[in-house]
Amino acid sequence: MMKHVVNVASDREPDTDPRSLRAQAGGDKPRVFRDTYYLIERKNGPSLRLSCGHTTVYPTGSTTGHAHDDMEEIYFFISGEGIMVVGEDKFPVKAGDACYVPPGAYHTTYQTGIMPLVFVWNTCLLDGGEKPASENAEAK
Repeated sequence: MMKHVVNVASDREPDTDPRSLRAQAGGDKPRVFRDTYYLIERKNGPSLRLSCGHTTVYPTGSTTGHAHDDMEEIYFFISGEGIMVVGEDKFPVKAGDACYVPPGAYHTTYQTGIMPLVFVWNTCLLDGGEKPASENAEAK
């Protein structure tokens, strides 16, 4: 018996039909094209410091680039492929990757594959006295 397995996200050309999401969104011009949902929001939820959300970046889209001086953030990628920009660094991301964004670092995410890029993010509000473990004398 012959097995035939194909992965839609690998070596596939994007849909160019005028009915496709890509065509409806205006082709391959990069732009903010995403949905974000707050799951736990520190301003209205049970935590004083943590927020958590779910973002889907659609084909050819990106997130809104931003920075937050008073929060650190972690992204966990669930599906799709993209490029993550953190400060001066730019690197590919895909399902299973996690990314740390330090306070004050500009960051944005670009979808690059044919499947939507989906990730969960968590932010933590800082009180100003924290230091990363790498700077903590007791951690060395």
